[in-house]
Amino acid sequence: MTTVAGVIVFKAKPGLGEEVARRVAAALPAVETERGTLLWLVLRSNADADRIFLVDLFDGEQSLTNHMNGDAASLIFATVPGLLAEDPEMHPSTVVAAKTTR
Repeated sequence: MTTVAGVIVFKAKPGLGEEVARRVAAALPAVETERGTLLWLVLRSNADADRIFLVDLFDGEQSLTNHMNGDAASLIFATVPGLLAEDPEMHPSTVVAAKTTR
């Protein structure tokens, strides 16, 4: 099982959650070219519309490093920070349990 994951939490300025989600999601074409990124989700909280979660799963540490230094991350960090109420929370993570479909 792949165990390398990441979660980034973006807290948008009040009322800008939809725009932050749109800008983060705009990186999808770049992510689609990354061989080692197995899962990439952009989620907008139903409990707080100004909180956006980016969840990803990688086939190894090198793929995580490549992703964080790649076009998707560059696009996000070039277009999103001015809309945020605080710095993004980065949570490098280890998968403990998972259910997948294939």
